[in-house]
Amino acid sequence: MTRVLDRSYPSMLALAVLAVLVAACVRPMEPTAPVPPPPPLTDLNLVGAASALAADLERQMSPGLTRSMVIDPLLDSRTGQQTVATTRVQQELIQAFVAKISQATILKFDGAGAGQARLLVSGTLTALPDANRFRMTVALSDRHSGIVVAQAATQFVEAGMDPTPTRFYADSPSLVRDRSVEGHMKTAETPAGQAADTLYMEQVPTSALLADALEAYNAERWSDSLALYNTAVLRPDGQQLRTFNGIYLANVQLGQLAAAEEAFSKIAALGLATNNLAVKLLFKPGATEFWPDPKVSGVYPMWLKQIAKVALASGSCLNVVGHTSASGTEGFNEKLSLARAGAIRERLEREAPGIARKSQVSGVGSRENLVGTGTDDASDAIDRRVEFKVVACTP
Repeated sequence: MTRVLDRSYPSMLALAVLAVLVAACVRPMEPTAPVPPPPPLTDLNLVGAASALAADLERQMSPGLTRSMVIDPLLDSRTGQQTVATTRVQQELIQAFVAKISQATILKFDGAGAGQARLLVSGTLTALPDANRFRMTVALSDRHSGIVVAQAATQFVEAGMDPTPTRFYADSPSLVRDRSVEGHMKTAETPAGQAADTLYMEQVPTSALLADALEAYNAERWSDSLALYNTAVLRPDGQQLRTFNGIYLANVQLGQLAAAEEAFSKIAALGLATNNLAVKLLFKPGATEFWPDPKVSGVYPMWLKQIAKVALASGSCLNVVGHTSASGTEGFNEKLSLARAGAIRERLEREAPGIARKSQVSGVGSRENLVGTGTDDASDAIDRRVEFKVVACTP
């Protein structure tokens, strides 16, 4: 009988011996201690959050990207206003950008700076339900391509964040949250790689001019502020609520009341044309009468006269919507907001007889608060507003 040899056997035996020898030489791996997770970002304070956010933006940017940038002043995401808190956050972000973003050059957001900068920084601050907890969101947009090249957000805990609006916003007779402001806030939330808001990006030169005018107003340089606002209004994209509010305010401060009234008429006309006219009228607590201090309410008759005049001339039918702060009960606020809307309609009728037939009233209490603190001071004045909405006329 012929015997068949398995020629693979010696090779297999050699491999087995080699494996045993290798195993004998390899020492078993010692268990490693688990790597502790990084501290949650929600436990950061403002300084730590600004540093973490800047580092995240740096990580997203391509190495060859020019790092010259301007910061469009941060806005409160609920009101669209600049506040003491947003100013504080912006100051911390500037320091963090310099420390964490390599070759960062931060230029002033004015005509010259906007003309030189490659990147536009847009950001918002949001107060979260938990006490002293906030969220900051920032996007960097390439002005050449219109694309958001980096975007980051983080939460932080910080006491003493003051929601009071800066002087221009506190003094403005109407809410200035218009299409341009919405574009700013939308861009801040846009993920990297997507297009920034087109209109917002196109309006950067005018926005920079308005920022310069606003800074002059806050510094009480009334004539300088008025000159800058008057320059902005001549631009094709300068017909904005921010512009007309600025012209109105600067003229009031300079005692030029006829010019201020003309500016307010343009606020009313633009607000009704865009269905975005929300006027801050301060009432006595729990009443339909205006706040008795003439320094506060002395201009209200002029405001209502211009609103009535513009509405009558345009043939618009209005829904007068009353709002209250959150300091009262829900039921009381509903009734009070409706009563205040009715009182305003009566005043409009006295200014322009016949307008009452073309208007209706409604009250929303405190359901549409933008601040919602119920402190009944300057910080939540915007919650105690009356809105004038254009509605379809009924026979």
